Formats: sequence, C-alpha cells, structure tokens
Amino acid sequence: MNSATAFKTSTPPPTTTRRRTTLILSSFIKQPIFNTKNIHLTLKSLKCFVDIPNLSVSCSSTTTRTDSPIESEEERVANKLQRLVFEFRSLTEPIDRVKRLLHYAETLPPLNESARVEANRVTGCTTQVWVEAKMDEFGRMRFGADSDSQITKGFISCLVWMLDGAYPDEVLTVKTEDLTDMNVGIHGKEKSRVNTWRNVLAAMQDRTSNILSRWK
Repeated sequence: MNSATAFKTSTPPPTTTRRRTTLILSSFIKQPIFNTKNIHLTLKSLKCFVDIPNLSVSCSSTTTRTDSPIESEEERVANKLQRLVFEFRSLTEPIDRVKRLLHYAETLPPLNESARVEANRVTGCTTQVWVEAKMDEFGRMRFGADSDSQITKGFISCLVWMLDGAYPDEVLTVKTEDLTDMNVGIHGKEKSRVNTWRNVLAAMQDRTSNILSRWK
C-alpha cells in the first residue's frame, strides 16, 4: 500500500529565464525482515521539481507500508528460511548478528505461564527453553516458545516466525544443516549457537510428529 505527501512553496521570480531542475533522492534502509509489533513506513524516494522563474518547489515523498511477514501464512517455509539466511549473511560483523537476534527477542509473543512446564522444556540447551506446539482447525501448526536468555529468545523467535502457521510436512522438511548457513554467533561460541538452532528445531519437529501420530 503506497501513500504520498506533497508540499509547494513559491517566492518572487529572480530571473526571466525558465529552467527546470529535477532532484531525486533515493535511499535504501536495512531493516529486520519481520516485526510482530509494528508496521514500518520506509522512505523509498524523494523527488523535487524546481521551476524558474517562478522558483516554485514541489516535493513528494513515497512511502511503502510493510506489514509484518508473520501475518502472512501463505508464504512458504522455504521462502522464509531463505530470507533469514540472506539477512544474517548480509550482517558481516558477528556483533551485528547478535544485535539482530536481541531485536528479534523483543518481537517474540509472550508464552503463557501455564506452558512453562517440564513437558515443554527443550533438552540439550545451556539455557532454559520451552516450546509449545498445537494444531489448529485448519491443520496448521501453531508454536509458542520462550527462554530465560535473550539471545536464545532471538533464535526461537526466528524459528517461530518461520514455522508458525505452516503445515506439518513443511515443518518436518526443514533440516538442521539449513540453519548453520545463518552463521550466527560470536567468536568461540558458534558451536553452542548452532546447537541451540538444532535443539529447538528438533523439539518443534518432535512435537509436530507426536501431534500427527495422534491424529492418524
């Protein structure tokens, strides 16, 4: 959805020579690919037209409304995974990748206290992680998760965004090797970061398989 704003100012003509000048300012802003809290308005371009002798300046800016991808359930899991991999690969500094995880930790929907039970605990993680899985009336998987570590919350926020609303076969086809391409971590801790991806993904897939077996 596009929206436009415009303004126009005029001053006495300094000369009788007529001339038109076009100024175009474009910018590209790197932003996280999903945000469950806000709708972003991103400046795409600013165009100004200057007319002499009238010396009238009219400018218009175009903004693009970007709704949270988490609301679009029709996007395939493979596409979401590809977008995540591309995003984290584009952040060349390890600290920037960690900061992005911390940002995503803030977007993770809260998990009900009733779901923080031993049955939902994820084993093998150095921090406490809970994953809750359900199947809705349309046969799609619904996930909730939380952790007592902000960085781990960032990991599981990405996984919940990617898999929530997907069909079981999509959830089960994601491979742990696909997550290593995201290259998230800081020096000396890459292995524990990869293990977090694997353990949480494995828990989500195990819960999906258990739900499927009860339905059959």
